[in-house]
Amino acid sequence: MTVRGSVDPVGVSVTTASVIASLALALRTSTAYGTVTSNGRSWAVGSCGGGYELSANGAVCSCTTGYDVRPCIGNANYGGINGATCTGVTQTMIVSFTF
Repeated sequence: MTVRGSVDPVGVSVTTASVIASLALALRTSTAYGTVTSNGRSWAVGSCGGGYELSANGAVCSCTTGYDVRPCIGNANYGGINGATCTGVTQTMIVSFTF
């Protein structure tokens, strides 16, 4: 699984199959998962602003610098790729799963 976007087209990845499956399940079912460390990053899924967030920073619903995606938050804190995750720059964010 890779989290990338227009600000960082390479992004960050996790390659551990069990972690990928757990992150995908948590996103699909809107349930919390993590924090779990894999590929040198702390991954988590959790509730934030009425939706669910995928974090590669280990902190859910926190204004950090790094890789967070909050597609359903409904305000300017929609996340960010390789930068501010609250009121970040306009950007495209992509989460891709490869099997």
